[in-house]
Amino acid sequence: MNSAGDLTRRLRGSVVVAAMASLVVAAVATASNATQGGSYVGSYSDGATDAISFKVSANGKEVSDLVVSTPVKCQGGCGGIGSASPASASISKNGTFKVKLKLVFPPGSTKSAGTETVTGKFLKHGRATGMVSSHFNGGGIDRTVHWTATS
Repeated sequence: MNSAGDLTRRLRGSVVVAAMASLVVAAVATASNATQGGSYVGSYSDGATDAISFKVSANGKEVSDLVVSTPVKCQGGCGGIGSASPASASISKNGTFKVKLKLVFPPGSTKSAGTETVTGKFLKHGRATGMVSSHFNGGGIDRTVHWTATS
């Protein structure tokens, strides 16, 4: 038996395993597809343009300055529907985020009129998609729309 040859084969095997492990770690770290430092602008499935916008942090781990238009349209004399303040959310390792925003009405009030839940997933080539679900206290006019955005 050649103990030097056995040792060489074992070392080569260890190097291969270590190299493969580092590739897996690198793939997981970049799995979110978020454009690091990018700004996204998008529209709703009902055709509303500039309905959602947000930024991604330089390290790709957080959504910031998230602003959405309320997908519910007021008819008649309701006086308008409040909007949520800009928000932030963490981006998961698989490239998703979720944040619940408080709707205030009338504008300038501190009283919550409902919530908007925004979910998103980053896709390849600077694209993202998700949903905005509006829920108003007292019910009756809740609505969910899909959105798409590009950086």
